[in-house]
Amino acid sequence: MKFRVLSTFFLLTFAKGTWEYDHFIHQDSLLVAELGSSVIIPCSHSDDYINTVLWYKHSVGKKPLLIAHSEHGSGSITYQNGFNNTNRYFIRSEPDSFNLTIIHLEEYDFVTYYCAVSFLNMITFGEGTILLHKESDGMRRTTVLQQPVSDRLNSGDSVTLQCSVISQICAGEYRVYWFRHSSGHSDPGIIYTHDNRSDQCMERSESSSSTQSCVYSLSQTELTPSDAGIYYCAVATCGKIHLGNGTKLIIEALTFWNPVVLTLFTISIIAIILNIFLVRLIHKMHTKETSKQPRNQRNQTEETDALNYVALSFSKKPTTSKRSSGKTSQEETVYSPITTQ
Repeated sequence: MKFRVLSTFFLLTFAKGTWEYDHFIHQDSLLVAELGSSVIIPCSHSDDYINTVLWYKHSVGKKPLLIAHSEHGSGSITYQNGFNNTNRYFIRSEPDSFNLTIIHLEEYDFVTYYCAVSFLNMITFGEGTILLHKESDGMRRTTVLQQPVSDRLNSGDSVTLQCSVISQICAGEYRVYWFRHSSGHSDPGIIYTHDNRSDQCMERSESSSSTQSCVYSLSQTELTPSDAGIYYCAVATCGKIHLGNGTKLIIEALTFWNPVVLTLFTISIIAIILNIFLVRLIHKMHTKETSKQPRNQRNQTEETDALNYVALSFSKKPTTSKRSSGKTSQEETVYSPITTQ
């Protein structure tokens, strides 16, 4: 009995840690910093069901590199892959956070960083933080803005994402890319590409330079939970790639306990119960009306097609008077059917 209780507790504990994945680790999806500056990449996590906390550095096309790890609650940090020799990577460990600081940023520091936790030999990754290079004031600027989606979406819904691009006019055209970054995928995947079109842009001149403002849209229909993630709008112009702030889509699957499904199911059950009640009520009323009819009327109704028999008696004449006086006359009875109409 004790073994069953412990086994049940273990399974529930393990399942709880798995179900709470969305709230297990929180990372900023995007950070922007200038070359040579410093940046803090935060990572907050739950204080329960954790053995080890880790930081990974991931460059596109390469394997993730383990920066450092720490036994949860120990306070000691172990650096890996030579990151302790750079004197530029530092980690501050707290009971519910594991923040990474990078100083004197260099070109190869602008990649994606993943915070992860391990529990029972299973590693769970956060959604990652993309560190982007911010142009200085002396460089040409391009601003990419994306509107957030405030409402949660359900499976089957449709949504239109918008991307506003404000940039200085350069020689040559530029291209706009849409890609999605979701948990469970190592690299963001390009899902759509826009060519530069003049009818989507509006030019304006200022005292110092000329700029253009463009708006691009991405329509998604018949959404499924696999479409969830952060959608980024990226612009390639003036020899550089500029990334938007990202739009996060949260798509909920239609389960039995979903309010819409539950409401439809409840309405169907009520309709079935009402139909059964009406059928029983009609049957009861019909039976009651039948029982109120007079008995002779019911009998007459039931015997409409019956046959009535009438007994006819015939007496035989005696053959002789002597025999008739000594014996009782014999009678013959004949039944004839009569049909009533």
